[in-house]
Amino acid sequence: MNSGKNPRFSDRFEFVPGENDLYTLLESVKKSGEDWIDLTASNPTKVGLIYPREAILHSLEKPESMVYDPDPKGTNLARTSIANYYQEKGYNISVEDLFLTSSSSEAYSFLLKLLCNPGEEVLIPSPGYPLFEFLSILDGVEFNFYKLDNKSDWKIDFIDLEAKITSKTKIIFLVSPNNPTGSIISKEEFEKLNSIAKQNGIAIVLDEVFSDYIHDLNSEKIDPFVCDSPLFVVNGISKILALPQMKLSWIHVGGSRDWKKECKERLEIIADTYLSVGTPIQLALSELFQWRKMIQSQVLRRIQRNLQLLENFSSKHSKIRFISPKGGWYSVLQSETFMQDENFAFRLLEKEKVLVHPGSMFGFEENSGNIVLSLIVETELLESSLEKISSLL
Repeated sequence: MNSGKNPRFSDRFEFVPGENDLYTLLESVKKSGEDWIDLTASNPTKVGLIYPREAILHSLEKPESMVYDPDPKGTNLARTSIANYYQEKGYNISVEDLFLTSSSSEAYSFLLKLLCNPGEEVLIPSPGYPLFEFLSILDGVEFNFYKLDNKSDWKIDFIDLEAKITSKTKIIFLVSPNNPTGSIISKEEFEKLNSIAKQNGIAIVLDEVFSDYIHDLNSEKIDPFVCDSPLFVVNGISKILALPQMKLSWIHVGGSRDWKKECKERLEIIADTYLSVGTPIQLALSELFQWRKMIQSQVLRRIQRNLQLLENFSSKHSKIRFISPKGGWYSVLQSETFMQDENFAFRLLEKEKVLVHPGSMFGFEENSGNIVLSLIVETELLESSLEKISSLL
């Protein structure tokens, strides 16, 4: 019998054992063996896409993978492949400004370590994906939210943003296309945001992981790589190639030359401490990029079909508001019927065996009546689910 004391856990985050009612019910449904439909599915490897399986596996079999010769920034070969990807899209970047990471989450964590002391603060868009909140907590950094205005196509509420800036603010996170609203930052917003950041000595971290999935072709195109203020761009093959299991993302460092030089020296120390990116995926990257258009065309066709389904669905239900997203692979439905969004999601799963995200998970205002759906689920499943939502309504 152990009579000694157990070590105390850290206070980084509040831990409450168990799950909320919705996910407790989901576990029950799974265990029962009943059929159910997951409209939250965002894992592209599990939604019926066709991959060039043999080519992908073959690209990972290079003999050089057996040699460990790490570079904190990532291999020159992999970084050159990424620079070529951007060149194909019309952007010129230097391989020397790229740092590879195992995931976008790790990229954000590196930047929190680089820029923030414990107790300093970052600003996060709301609505938005809750990842930034949790990463900030784990790195001992405070966070606050700046609003995106649902009455003006989810543009940045600059009055709210500037009111949230304090002497402790070190980073403004920007997501474009936004997850889950699908909104895209305009040139005017981008220029104004850069001006505010420069005036206050704040860095911008741009999450552009959905930038290859633009549905509104009239959307303005910004160039985040031509900027003299500190700006970090984060992306990766989780979305670009729909290969989240391959674990490769990157940070592009932007800013004035002198500042960027010191920044990269410090970031290299952080990257060298972890050395988290595997050699096989770095060596395979140039070959994997050759399949980008083939993979993305499937995803984009799926999204377009699902958007049309949602347009038709909302046109038949006058109480449901649907604004087609400009980019990304999520969508939002809004209705007074969904006001208690967690209760609605619970009833939908309980009665119709369909899982959706409550809007509150993404920071939508309380009782604003939003639910969030994935756009990459198989179209037949979405169509069936919308019929079940109609039935419940």
